[in-house]
Amino acid sequence: MTTIITRVFEEKQAAVDTAERLIFRGLPRRAITVIGPSEGNVSHDRMSAARVHPDAIDTYAQAITSGKSLLVVRATYKPLAAATMVREMLADRATVPIDGVINDYFVNDPPDSTPKILDDHPLFLTMRPGAAGYKSRRIFEGLGLPLLSERKERDSARGKSGFRSAAFWPMPLLSTKERTSSVIKGGRHISPAFWLMPLLSTGKREKSVLKDGKPISRILGWPTSS
Repeated sequence: MTTIITRVFEEKQAAVDTAERLIFRGLPRRAITVIGPSEGNVSHDRMSAARVHPDAIDTYAQAITSGKSLLVVRATYKPLAAATMVREMLADRATVPIDGVINDYFVNDPPDSTPKILDDHPLFLTMRPGAAGYKSRRIFEGLGLPLLSERKERDSARGKSGFRSAAFWPMPLLSTKERTSSVIKGGRHISPAFWLMPLLSTGKREKSVLKDGKPISRILGWPTSS
């Protein structure tokens, strides 16, 4: 529901100031119309567009022609209780009383029909068949590229091209030479190449890692408790 509220002002600036005050209080600018004396020749059209009551248009047009201005407010739900707020504000303003006109009434607001984004609802990003002489076909046919080749008899998955590594590596990846029992050349330990002493000792081992099998405290003569 929308409430159409109209008031007549002696001066256009007073109507404009009231409109700005209503906008400051939260009413949308598009919901307010000010019609001044300079618009007398189109006042009927503007009042109809602003949804002024049809029975009041001629009376308001005479007031506008005489130098007065008309304020039209279309109060909806924005802000809440907008119509009450507009009435209270206009009650404190110096307006010109006009007898015998309907200056406050409700109108029904049918839902606005939103424009369609796509005409006739075509598929998104899809060219209509027959448009611009386009004939649908598979893309590989248009490029002349077959997707499958005829089956050929092969002895190996490598075909006749040999090893793939030969295309970028001149030496064979595998050696056909006979292997020795050790992967180290000559069967040596790699440690002698950088360490002169043997890593493991071949000497005879004692039964205990302690000298003469005695604790080190006894060898040094240190008591273990006091």
